[in-house]
Order: sequence, then C-alpha cells, then structure tokens
Amino acid sequence: LTLSDYNTHNPSACSAPNDTIHTMRLKHRLFYTAALLTGSTSAFVSPHQRTNLHNSKHNIERNILHIRGGDIISNMPSSSSALFSVITPVTEALTHALVSGTPLHAIGALYAVASLTVVPLTYYRTGYSFSVGYGLSVAAMSAALLSSFPKQTLSAPPILALTSLVYGLRLAAFIFVRERTVESKRKVFDEMNKKPVLQRTPLALGVALLYAFMVSPVLFALRGTLEAGSLLEKVQVFFTGLAAFGMVLESVADLHKYEVKRQSKDGDEKFVGPTTWSYKLCRHPNYLGEILHWFGLFGAGSVSFGKSIAGWTCGGLGLFGILSIMMGASSRLDTKQSEKYGGQPAYDEWKGKVTSSVIPFIK
Repeated sequence: LTLSDYNTHNPSACSAPNDTIHTMRLKHRLFYTAALLTGSTSAFVSPHQRTNLHNSKHNIERNILHIRGGDIISNMPSSSSALFSVITPVTEALTHALVSGTPLHAIGALYAVASLTVVPLTYYRTGYSFSVGYGLSVAAMSAALLSSFPKQTLSAPPILALTSLVYGLRLAAFIFVRERTVESKRKVFDEMNKKPVLQRTPLALGVALLYAFMVSPVLFALRGTLEAGSLLEKVQVFFTGLAAFGMVLESVADLHKYEVKRQSKDGDEKFVGPTTWSYKLCRHPNYLGEILHWFGLFGAGSVSFGKSIAGWTCGGLGLFGILSIMMGASSRLDTKQSEKYGGQPAYDEWKGKVTSSVIPFIK
C-alpha cells in the first residue's frame, strides 16, 4: 500500500504531519514482517498450534496480496500450478517463433505441433498417421497460428487459417466415423497396426514434416502485409476462396460416397456408385477437392513469400507432396475399381461417360 494509495482513500491524510506518516509506514512494515516471521516460529510450537499458525499466516498473506493488488497463487492446486508453469513458457516460445522467429524457426514450430499430434496417434494406430492424425495435425497447426495472431482483422489470412482449421477437424472426424462404421475400412486399419509401436516413429515424424510444409503458406500469409486493394491482395483473396471451395467439394463428395456405400445392401462386390452430382465431374471429386484446397492454400500464402527461400522451398515441397499422393492414390483406386467392377454394366457405363479420373476434362 503506497502513500499515494493511502492519500487517495484518505484525503485528510494529505495534511497529516510527517511524524504521523512515518508512524503509518512503520506499522505497515511491522505488519508485513510479522506475516513473514510466522513460518519461522511454527517450529517451536505443537502440531495443533502449528496448524493454526499456518492458517493465520495464510490469511495474512491473502490480505496483504489483496491490499497490494497481487494474485492469490496459493489458491491454485499444486498439480494445476505445476502444469501451468510448464505449459506457459512452451506456448510463449511457440508464439514467439511463429510471430517473430526466422522462417525456419517458425516452420520448425509448426513441425513440433504436428509431431506432438501425429506421433501419439500413430503409436495408437499406424493408419492414423495419414488419416485421423493428418486431419488433427492440420487443425492443431491452424489453431496455433490463429492463437498466435489474434489481432488480425477480418481479411484473407485469418480466413485462410480458419478454413484450414475446419478442413482438418472435418477430415479427422469423417475418417474416424468411417473407420468405426465401415467394416472393410476397420479391417484395413487393423492390418496396418501390426508393426511394433516404437518402429512407427520414423513414419510419424516423416508425415508430420510433410504436414508442416503443407500448412506453412498459412504462416507466411499471416506474417505478411499486403497493401489494401493491391493486385497481390486480390490474388490472395481469390486463392483463399479456392481453398474454401475445395474443402466444401471434398466434404460433399466424401459424404455422398459414404452414404451410398452405407445404404447399399449388395455388399462390396457390386458397383453401386455414386455416379451423380460431383461424381459426374470426375471419378474422384473428393481427391479433386483436396487438391484444390491445398493449391488454394499455397497460392494464398505464396504472395507473401517474397524472397524467402524457406517459404518457397517448404511450401513448394508440401504442395508437391500432397499432389503426388493424390494423383498416385487416384491411379491406384482406378486400377482397383477396374479389377473389381470391370464388366458390370453400371460401372462400365459410368466410366465411359466420366473419362476424367481427378482433373476434369483431362483423361
């Protein structure tokens, strides 16, 4: 309690003699000293008295802290306090790296978030490394970016990060539900889960690095500053919209295919589609949506890369990686479907009409 505080609450004290003020200060010091000495005297009394002294000391400290505007830390449970003391410096270091660290340090922070998400999930189920872990790691990195740049105005970069967050959460939830409700998918995940736990670590760390590269353009978009109304800003807005459109297209195509397969009573040996809506555009519109999402995300972030070698390299590797995976997956699925459904009229007719595998108008 400072003298100015005392004067504020006691106007008459402003005209008090100096010896009165000195006496008041001395009383406050003695009061605080008595509180500190309470602990040292407790060693000379009985346990019961020691408990009472401890409670008295606790109340005195609470009052002093309250008077001086302090925080009552002693009210916090020890476990929560310990956890808080560990989490706080970690989150502060993460935020510092993302906001003001070098590009490599910032991407390294994304990699740390992705690894902390993917590795435990891969230990649980190997297949989660590129399915549920893929979606949740994208969501976790996007959430970290949004929390690190909280004062962004309603512009393309935060919308891009929010789109990425929703994309990851939706994908993880969809794959998890599909695994739990579709027997054939569950068997595939079970077959992958035979590898010893620790031997899955390189796979988890490898895909986590790819995911960090894929999300890195969002980081550069948030860190960058584009002139309002400039051509680059308009380009960023366009690609942000493309990323959102790709997310919606993939979501609709995934749900459409899931419902058709789930409602079919003919088993997995007969082709049942889907053959309508987005499946008239190409044979794998869900892959097309995923490609558009990541291409849009890269485009929106690339306008802020500037001369950053790390931005172009990491962002480019991330885009190349996901494009290669999607094109390879669509090719393998086409081969599998031809072997399984080839000769069935419904499949042959649909494939004859829809000649594009992933990219419309390109066979």
